[in-house]
This record gives sequence, C-alpha cells and structure tokens, in this order.
Amino acid sequence: MGMLWVLRRIVAVLCLLVAGGAPAAVLELNQAQAAIGTPAGPTGEWQPVALPHNWETTFPGHTGDVWYRLRFEAPLDAGLLGVYVQRACTNLEVSLNGELVGSGGLMSAPVARNCYYPHLLPLPRALLRPGTNELVVRVTGFAAREVSARQRAAGLSALQIGPREELQPAYDRQLFWNITVAQIIAATIGALGVSMLGLAALRRKDTYLFYFGLFSIGWSLLSARLFVQNVPLGHLQTEILICSAFPPILACAYLFLMRYLERRRPWVDALLWLQALVVPVVLALAGREHLLRAASTVYNLTAVEFAACVIWFFVVAWRRRRREFWLMGGVLAVALVLVALEIALQNDLLPLPKIHLIHFAMPFVFAVIGVRLIQLFVQALHQAETANVVLEQRVAEKSRELERNYEQLTTLRAAQAAQTERQRIASDLHDDLGAKLLTIAQASLHVDDRERVAGMARQALDEMRLSVRGLTGEPSLAADVLADWRAETVTRLVAAGIEAHWEAGEPPDGLVLPARTHVQLTRVLREAISNTIRHSRARHCAVRIALVGAALRMEVEDDGAGLPPGVAQAGRGHGLLSIERRIRQLRGEYTLGGGAAGGTRLSLTVPLAQSANIDRT
Repeated sequence: MGMLWVLRRIVAVLCLLVAGGAPAAVLELNQAQAAIGTPAGPTGEWQPVALPHNWETTFPGHTGDVWYRLRFEAPLDAGLLGVYVQRACTNLEVSLNGELVGSGGLMSAPVARNCYYPHLLPLPRALLRPGTNELVVRVTGFAAREVSARQRAAGLSALQIGPREELQPAYDRQLFWNITVAQIIAATIGALGVSMLGLAALRRKDTYLFYFGLFSIGWSLLSARLFVQNVPLGHLQTEILICSAFPPILACAYLFLMRYLERRRPWVDALLWLQALVVPVVLALAGREHLLRAASTVYNLTAVEFAACVIWFFVVAWRRRRREFWLMGGVLAVALVLVALEIALQNDLLPLPKIHLIHFAMPFVFAVIGVRLIQLFVQALHQAETANVVLEQRVAEKSRELERNYEQLTTLRAAQAAQTERQRIASDLHDDLGAKLLTIAQASLHVDDRERVAGMARQALDEMRLSVRGLTGEPSLAADVLADWRAETVTRLVAAGIEAHWEAGEPPDGLVLPARTHVQLTRVLREAISNTIRHSRARHCAVRIALVGAALRMEVEDDGAGLPPGVAQAGRGHGLLSIERRIRQLRGEYTLGGGAAGGTRLSLTVPLAQSANIDRT
C-alpha cells in the first residue's frame, strides 16, 4: 500500500505540472446528464453524471453512442467563445442549442481514433441565447472490455467554456505533450533504429545492433497509435494489431540484451517468436467481449518476461561485464519502473494520467542505449583501423621478405643454370674434342698416319667451333644449317665409300634455329653418320630432314648389317646414349630400329618452340 500511494502521488503531481489550472475567466463544466442513444439522438433516460465520466461506472458494457447534456450561462463579454474538451474517447461531436458546431472526425465506422487528442471547438455568438444555453455532446466509443488498453475505453472529460484566447494555451499544451511530442519521439526513435540497422550491416557479427534497430523501429511504429486518427481497419482488428505488436517488439529487446552479453539460447529465440505468433490467435479467439482481459494477460506476461530478462542481465553483467552493469543496469532499472507503472495503469491500480508516461520516458532509455552502442561501434572501428595498420605493416614486411627470397632464388637458379651449362660444356669437350685429341696424340706416333692425323685435327677444330657456337648463343638461319649439314654429311659418307642420298625440303624464309638446337642436332647427326661409317658396312645411306609445323624431323637410314640383337632394347653403346641424352635435352622423341632395306634407321622429332625456350633458359 505504501508503494501504491507513492505512485499515485507521483502521477498526480505530473498531471498538475503538465495540465496547469483553468484561467479565472473560463467556466468549467463538471456536471452533466447522460443517456444512451443512437446517431439520431438519445434513446435512454437521462441520468446525472460527474465529469470526467467513465462509461463503465454508468453504462457498463455499452458500445456505441452516449449523449451528454450540459447547461451554462453565456458570458457577458463579446469575445469569441470556445469549448475545450481534454479527452473524448473515441470521438465526439458538439451541438449548441440544437445546432452542430463541430466534431473530431468520422463518427461512424471506422470511427476516428481521438482518445489522445484534445478538442477546441468554436461556440458562435449567433447561436447563444440570453440566459441559459444547452450544450449537447455526442460521444462514440467502445466498452472497456472491447479495447486492449484502458486508455482507449470510452469516456468524456470535464468541459471548459470561455474565450478562445484563454482556452488556446491549455489546448496547445495538451496537444503538444500528447501528440506533437509523441510524433517527435516516434520519428527520432525510428531514425535511431534505421541508423542501428545501418551499423549492423557494417558489422554483421554484432547482431545486438540488428535487434536494437528492430526494437527501435518497432517501438516507433507502435507509438503511431497515439496520433494516427484514421485507420483503415475495424475497431477489433486495430486493437488486436496494437496488442499483438508488443510481443515481437519486446522479443527484439530481449534478444538485444542477450546478444549484447554474447549469449545465445536457440530455445529462447524459438519460444519468443512462437509467442509472437500465438498472441494474435489468442486475442482473435477471445473476441470483443473478452479482449481487455486477454490483452491484460498478454501485458502482464510480457512484463514478467521483461523483469526476468532484466534480472538475468544484472546477474550476468555483474559476473562478466561489470562496467556494463552500471551503465545498462541503470537504464534498465528506469525501464523496469516505467513498465511497472504501465502495468499498474492497465490493471486499474492507478488513475489514468493526462499524458502517456512511458512514451515520454522511453526516449531517455533509447538515447542512453543508442549512445552506448555508437560508442562501442566507434571503439570497434578504431580497433579495426589499428588492426588494419598492423596488418599492412606485416604484409609489407612479408612482401619485402618474399622479394629477398625471390632474389636469392633467382640468384640460385642462375648459379644452377651456369653449373649445368658448365657440366654440358665439360661433357662435350670430354666426349668429342677430348676423344679426338687423344686419337690425334696416338696417331702422331706413326709417321705414315700424317694424313689421318690432319683429318682428325680438322674434325677437332670443327668440334671446337661447334662448342664455341653453342656458347655464343647466336641463332642460325635454317637454310644455312641445312647446307652445312649436307656438305659435311655427304663429304664424310663419300670419303668412307658409302653412296649418300640427301633429302631436305626448303625451310620457310627467315626461319632460324636456336644455338642450342643447332649444336645438339649437329652432334646427333654426326654421331649417327659415324655409327654408319664404323659399324654398318653399308653401301648406301639416306638422310631425310623435314620442317613440319613447329617441329624438325630427321631420319638417318642405311642398308648395312643392322643392329645386333638386343641393342635397341638394352645394351646401347656410348654413341647411342649420347644421341638419346641430347634429344631428351631438346625435349624431343626418337626411335631406333631396322630400316626398309634391312639396315638401321634412326628417326627423331624435335619441337623447335620448346627448343627455343630451352635455349633462352
């Protein structure tokens, strides 16, 4: 009882501060006669009522029209008169001495929803009578059991009659606090919600921003019930829609608090959204007769959920995030008090205030939370920028390291290539030039072998020139290479008493052979001719060369004794191994077998493009 008395005093003081007193020149009417009626006029008996009047005290369960009749003496001054009605729910129209002077909008379904709007209507002097005048107010409204909040139950406040300029401040003040401020708050909270959704899009992992944005936008839309007058829905559908909006909006608030503390409970999420689906079904099943009772149950349930969520937040924040406990905890405590006041009003434990308290205090809650979330976002952005700078520094360091490694690798590859080239040159000198020099040294011991010594010396000179050509790396025209090969081959075969047959097509104009390809193929051809001269005992030898596409094909065939059994498959001599090694270095292919005339045939194909790449390497 002590807490209830304190709450009643707080509400009364706030109402006095907002509403203020009536000016001395204003006549306040707080007594009237009321009767149930239809749009055409009263049909029931007139009963005396005190204003403000709640229909449930005199006409419980009535929905429709109630007519009020008030009498007053016309003021003596000649100023413009008006009548000020602080609250008429759901809507009203006013007549003076039988003549309609104004209304708040539609009086038939869908009725204009003016429960939160004040009214200031003119009282023309032409309609006033000397002495007593009669003011008739027709109010259209709905029984308390057919609304989802007590604030929208049918009733009429006291009336004030006086000069318009005296009544205007009270009307403007009430309109500002009930409607204008509500519109400003709705727009501000809606803008905050949109900005939070924008931040959530930038930081998808911070899902609490997303839920707070939905909560803010939902609350902003829910606030529209205070100032939206014409709704294209029936009364029951509108009330169900308003009450059904609370569970999903508060579900976003609960999920925001959970995600804010980095907690995720899938079963809680599922229950919250299931509740949001069940509530409208329950309200629809309750119908008009039990709507207020069902809605109050929903409000009480959501209040208990909110209290449990706040307590849970206090416990978890105190244990794990003490700083958030003091800041967010204070805001949630204020919100909890506001929810308690709203539930007390809804359950008829407190009188209805002249302003909607929770809607004027909630912006404070949203503002504090919004500022905190923006602060966290800025901190996260700063941390991300710092991490990005550190990452760029590390990337730069790794790039420099990769460049150093690449330079070392390039140097190593160059050294390996040089070493390989040295080994090739040493092999060529050892296999070709060294062998010939050794033969020359042995033959020089015999005086009668001078001619043979001279020939071998010329061959050694040719081998040295060929090795030098391979070192210079200068390419040669294919036509010149074929001419040199023909001259050397035919000369050697004729000198050995073997009839030579040379076939070579004309190469394309300007075609060149890389130095490596030239040298290696020259040695392969020489070795093949040497084998024919030394071992074949042939009488004829044919050499065929063709340039087909990007490849060179060479074939050396004789009619000699042929290869000994097993030589083509296994026991190759040094000469055949040398031929195989050189062709593989050029990435070519070869076959060695019997010829058409019973001798030996060597066929090879070398791709010139790959040979050029090898030469550049």
